[in-house]
Amino acid sequence: MFNRSVAAMSKLASAAPTSSAAAAPAPPPPPAYGAAAMVDLEPNFLWSGCEVLNAAKKDSLQNALKQGMRDQELMLVESDADEQLLITITFQSKVKLQSISISGPGDGRAPKAVKLFANRSNLNFDDVETMNAEQELELTPEMLGERTELKFVKFQNVERLTIFISANQGDEESTALSELRLWGTSVATTDMSAFKRVAGEKGEGE
Repeated sequence: MFNRSVAAMSKLASAAPTSSAAAAPAPPPPPAYGAAAMVDLEPNFLWSGCEVLNAAKKDSLQNALKQGMRDQELMLVESDADEQLLITITFQSKVKLQSISISGPGDGRAPKAVKLFANRSNLNFDDVETMNAEQELELTPEMLGERTELKFVKFQNVERLTIFISANQGDEESTALSELRLWGTSVATTDMSAFKRVAGEKGEGE
């Protein structure tokens, strides 16, 4: 009986964790994916390739696009002759577009009807009114300033995005835009010249 008790106590002692045992490291966080992996694409804009047509002030596009300016509600891009605006954004490298956010003043001039074209060159108002777009958006007041997902498969390898705003919320004479943001990711490219030969010197095995 005594021997059995001693054996049982020995087993318990060997099973108990020692105070000196190190705690297991926490697992690394999972990599971001989906919308969480998308970034603000403003640093990827090629400003010399960005323009707006029918704006009251031709140099006002940065008011809606550029960090530090697009956050100020009174800095606007406003249409001139009618309610239409035609905006072209060119990127420094190819991107995948995942979502867009558009905002404007609450007096009825904010954008409503929007058409998005990918990789089209030299579009004018006649073109965008009749051509099929990669996507069309009908913005409600609740959608203004909110992130709206795009048809991701339609916006792969985008070098240029054309945005046609044809109508505003209140059927006003002019359209005003205070913020335009794009989220996505750069298209990874492989620079083969960066690879180094590691299997021997050139000419070996020939």
